[in-house]
Amino acid sequence: MNLKTNIEMLKRLTARPVPASGRWPWPLALFYWLAGARKATLDQLPESERERIAVLGSSVLVPTLLAFFGMYLYAASRFQSSRPIVSLLVALVWAFIVMNVDRILMATYRPFQPWRRKLIQVCFRVGLAAVISVAIAFPFCLEQYQGAIKERLQGEYRTRLNDLQSKEREERELIESRDAGLLTNLQAQLKQEQAAGPVDANLYAEELAKQTVRQQDDNARSRKQGLDQEAAAALAEWKQASARIREVEQDLKNEARGRLGSDRGGTGKPGQGAKFKELERDLQLLTKAEQVARQRYEQLLGRAAAALPAEPPKDLLSALDADKRASFVTAAEERKARIDKMNQAIAKAESEQAERMASHKLRFDPVLKSYYAKAEGSFDPMEETIGLFKVIFVPEADGEGVEPIVQRYKWMAALFQFSIVFGVLFLLDLIAILSKVMSRPGPYDVLVEFPELVAGQNLAALKEEYPRYAASWAKATPRQGPAPAVQDGVDLRNSEEIAELLLRAHLPGGNGSQGDAGAAGPQRRDA
Repeated sequence: MNLKTNIEMLKRLTARPVPASGRWPWPLALFYWLAGARKATLDQLPESERERIAVLGSSVLVPTLLAFFGMYLYAASRFQSSRPIVSLLVALVWAFIVMNVDRILMATYRPFQPWRRKLIQVCFRVGLAAVISVAIAFPFCLEQYQGAIKERLQGEYRTRLNDLQSKEREERELIESRDAGLLTNLQAQLKQEQAAGPVDANLYAEELAKQTVRQQDDNARSRKQGLDQEAAAALAEWKQASARIREVEQDLKNEARGRLGSDRGGTGKPGQGAKFKELERDLQLLTKAEQVARQRYEQLLGRAAAALPAEPPKDLLSALDADKRASFVTAAEERKARIDKMNQAIAKAESEQAERMASHKLRFDPVLKSYYAKAEGSFDPMEETIGLFKVIFVPEADGEGVEPIVQRYKWMAALFQFSIVFGVLFLLDLIAILSKVMSRPGPYDVLVEFPELVAGQNLAALKEEYPRYAASWAKATPRQGPAPAVQDGVDLRNSEEIAELLLRAHLPGGNGSQGDAGAAGPQRRDA
């Protein structure tokens, strides 16, 4: 067989034809593109085969659209707030990924390849379809049970919220009551100290001096008042003695004349008798008593006048003696130190109380805020998933309103809904690969398979023959000098001759004029 003729024939068979003039309608072009088919290859096919390829390409649209709408619904249900633009972008990206996966599988699936390769491609697509179907079917079930999930979770969170509020209130009251006693005591002591006078030590020392002078004035006024009262009593005694003297003198005159009445003890004897002598003696005693009373009255008046307080000086503290002034300053400084210490203790107690209250709020406020939101029905996807599990498998705490047999078989109803949605989505998602697997091999598959078959056979021949040629070339190559031009009739620098050598390895009758080395390849191949 002429080797040159065989090579030219293969070139003609494997060469791509010149594209035909004209364009396909855009739907057909889209279907062909989705099927992974090239226009040059499709131009060599009959109408029926091109129609089959278009149908296969259109099957890719089903999982693509399903992926878009399913991912949009899934993304929209996962966000707690409405984000349509983000959901749309996520759905577009996911639909593009699924479309390209199906397009890759459509373009790379070969009906004539080993069943292991087919199984790998099909299993990969089945796994992807299962993941996509679960990702869409599960949110659908969540939406179906949304009312029961919210009712169950809201009831639980309301109970937790009430318990947490009671606990928070008890701990807050304990903190307030524990610190209130200490603060009240310190504030009472501080108020008592501050009520005594100014806080400043110098001002308080002046206040102490004023109090001392005021006390002295009060004492002096009290003494003067007492002396005035005594002087009034002495004056009354003096007046009484004077009146008695005048009365006795009148009786004495009457007795001396013998005119004193018998009712007053008169004897009727002028200047004689015991009554006259008695009156003289009484007059002497009364005169002495009057003098004593008058002297006492005058003394008391003098003492009362001396007891009047003097006008206080402007600087009372400086007017005091050094010892008393030092004692007042020391007392004022000690009082100032006590007030400062109590202020520090109050500030420390208030700071500690504020820290405990802040720690208390930091501990409870976030949890209370979260529980308030949960009690109002704001749940994240994980909580909704847990709520679905509780609704299906976990009985309610009170156990009212649900019969045991209904609770026992809730999972069957949920599984039925999930299975229906999952099964429909799963089968629709496999339409593209199933249509490719179940369709018969056609002329398109033969045209696509032939160049790959030639390339595979060439690679196998190269792997088989290259080690022997490489060893012979290595022995014939000198250590120095120019590279060898020809080895066994093959020019190593000529790509055409190398290609002929590779083709000769698997073409029948390859015994042309290339020598024994070239004929060895097909002989061993036939063997």
